[in-house]
Formats: sequence, C-alpha cells, structure tokens
Amino acid sequence: MKLIFGVIAFLITSIHAYADNDLGMPDTLKQGGYYVGKINPKDKVTFHGKRVKVSEDGYFVIGLGWKYKSQANIRVDHMAGGHTMYHIPVKEHDYDVEEISGLPSKYVAPPKAVQERIAKDAADVRRVRTIDSDLQNFRDDMIWPVKGRISGRFGNHRILNGEPRSPHTGLDIAPGQGALIVAPLGGKVTLVSDQYLTGNTMVIDHGHGISSVYAHMEKAIAKEGQMVAKGDPIGTVGMSGRATGPHLHWGMNWYGERLNAGIALGIE
Repeated sequence: MKLIFGVIAFLITSIHAYADNDLGMPDTLKQGGYYVGKINPKDKVTFHGKRVKVSEDGYFVIGLGWKYKSQANIRVDHMAGGHTMYHIPVKEHDYDVEEISGLPSKYVAPPKAVQERIAKDAADVRRVRTIDSDLQNFRDDMIWPVKGRISGRFGNHRILNGEPRSPHTGLDIAPGQGALIVAPLGGKVTLVSDQYLTGNTMVIDHGHGISSVYAHMEKAIAKEGQMVAKGDPIGTVGMSGRATGPHLHWGMNWYGERLNAGIALGIE
C-alpha cells in the first residue's frame, strides 16, 4: 500500500513538471530585460543551475543578457515536495551599429600609463555589482533618471574613431549640460568614483543583484553609502571621461549581466 501511495505522489508531482507561467512574469521575455516573479516564500528558485534569492514574501528577480538564448528555464522546488519547470520564450533583439567619431585618441587607445587605473576602475565597478542585498526596490515601477534625446541604445555595436569595439552596455540620454539626474528606483549608493573612461560615475544597489550605473556626470549629488528614494536628485549631466558631448550613460545590471533599462521603461 505504501508503494502505491508513493507512485501516486510521484505522478502528481510529475504532472507539474512543466507548467504555464504563473510566476507573474510576462508570457514572453526580452533579451536584456529583468523580470520579477513571485512564489511561495518557502519554495526555492534555480536559474541556470544557481539558486536565486527569494524575499520573505516570495519575490525574486532574474536578468537576461543582451544575447540571451531563446528560452528562459526557471525551476521552482516546492517545500511540499516535487518541482515545477517554467520554460518562457525569449524574444531576440535586433541591434544596430553606432559610429562615433571625434573621440580623443587617449580614450580610444588608452596609453599604458593609465591602463592600471582603468583596470582598478573596472574592478571597483565589478565589486559593487556583486552585492546581494535584501533591498526590495527592484520591485517598484521605474521612472526616467532624466528626459532628453536618446543618443545611444543598449546592445548596439560601436565603432569608435573607425575602430570596432564591444557592444554598448547602457542607454545614453542627452538633455543638455547640467540637467538634473534623479534615482529611477530607490536604493543605496554603493560607489561614487571619478573614472578614466566613464568619468564621474555612480552605482546604486536596488536589491537582489539589481543595480544601476550613471556615467559621464558633471557632478555627483548623492554620496557613497547614502540611501536614496525614487526621484531623489543624485547628480547632473556632463561629459566627463570618454564622451563627445554632455549626456548620461545609464546602465542596469543583474550581478554580472548587463541589462537594458529601456525595456523596463517600455521603449524597447
């Protein structure tokens, strides 16, 4: 009799091995997007073989790289036993090519004298992108950090002074020198730094690996270690670092993955 009940239990859990998307996510995801889901707080989420942080009330977030494959596979292990696999389609994005000319040669092919500084700058940003805080600001609706002409889009292949470079990792907004930048989501400022390539740079942690980057600022207003609310002033637009004109380079991350902020704002 115990064997029979065991087989029945196995069949019941197996029925739920492949399920429709009831996580609260869209039925189709996009390359470069981040998505918030909700489960039983006592269940566990695995994405690409790694455990995903779940809040006390069951919320979690995943992020997709700019060339993510065609399907996101999310596994939920249930406290009561068994697991559910969610297979959510991912829409490909067509990326353009951007040609940028007029950059000082020292920024396109930096001299050896500054390469050590560039390496340290990059390491500082990588370090704060690994922060895995319990903040819940990633669940909020995002607002624009500043409004203006979109001068560069996420994922586009870049040619700088005629030399091919890696894809663009953010959204460039050009409202004019000195325009006020506000926090699109609340969080904690984890880095304020004058960097060689990105100039006056700031990183804000929004929780569960979601962070945002603000580069080429004229000046920072928020301080490192400060908690900011959505809409709080954090800096002003400038052209510090490698830039041909005043603009904000705005990036989003999920740990090591670069994300497209435009998706959260509905423009991509």
